[in-house]
Amino acid sequence: MPELSLLSLRGLGLQRGGTWTLRGVSLEVQPGQAWGVVGESGAGKTTLMNLVLGLLEPTEGSVLLEGQAWSGLPEKRRRARRPLLQAVFQDPLASLPPHLTGWQILEEPLVVHKRGDAAARRQAAGRMADRVKFPQPGLDQRPAQWSGGLAQRLAVARALMLDPRLLVLDEPLSALDPTLGGHLLELLLELRAGGTALLFVSHDLLAVRRLCDRMLVLYGGEPMAQGPCESLLSELRHPYLRGLWEALPDLSRPGAPRRWGVERQRDLSPGGCRLLDRCPRAGEACQVAPPMDRELRCHDPF
Repeated sequence: MPELSLLSLRGLGLQRGGTWTLRGVSLEVQPGQAWGVVGESGAGKTTLMNLVLGLLEPTEGSVLLEGQAWSGLPEKRRRARRPLLQAVFQDPLASLPPHLTGWQILEEPLVVHKRGDAAARRQAAGRMADRVKFPQPGLDQRPAQWSGGLAQRLAVARALMLDPRLLVLDEPLSALDPTLGGHLLELLLELRAGGTALLFVSHDLLAVRRLCDRMLVLYGGEPMAQGPCESLLSELRHPYLRGLWEALPDLSRPGAPRRWGVERQRDLSPGGCRLLDRCPRAGEACQVAPPMDRELRCHDPF
């Protein structure tokens, strides 16, 4: 009997003001599986994350959590299942309550969900701070007193306090230096090995390659490529994914220009391929939008 998906996205789309900001996203996340979601700014990555978390409701399609409806429900019906998925947001300082100390921030999820007594909650908070390498003396302080890196580590610790089965992360490495970023990746790999699933939203293709086994590439709210991470990044058959890869900083040539075009997008309206005005392989066939063929949405892949 096939394993029940932890998270299912079925034809997910969101329309705002007559414009589709996300459309046609379908994927299945299994326990212990990591999906990387990549694309330029405005590609729809954060919109997808907010739909998964139930912070936005889809215009079309649905989100299922452990095979049961998640989207379209009133929050009171979601509340008991909230510990199943937790989030780490891109701006940690904005996501942390400024009036609480680090101890209180870590203990709050346990208080809300009535887990343990005061002594047990304090011990759990201390253990989690150690796990993410947050210095315990800093737990007596409030977020305004922390660096961005410390705030990000505490945000990760808070998300883990309820032992979620799915962790959704929005650019979690952006506030961390390379050493701390490497430690966080090791922690995420450890969580995966323990059965925690990850939805890892990132611009960092190298981190995605290291952490994730599957990958979704978005452009202008549409899937451009989707499938096994290693094969997509080793073959680079989709022009947009190849452009993202070639735009990675070349440390041997500081200041080297990006090889992909400027970031400009059109509305998700009927017509040609979304990449028509940027793609180096665009031809006559691209005047008609290509379908998603197995892993790629492209008339002329490499």
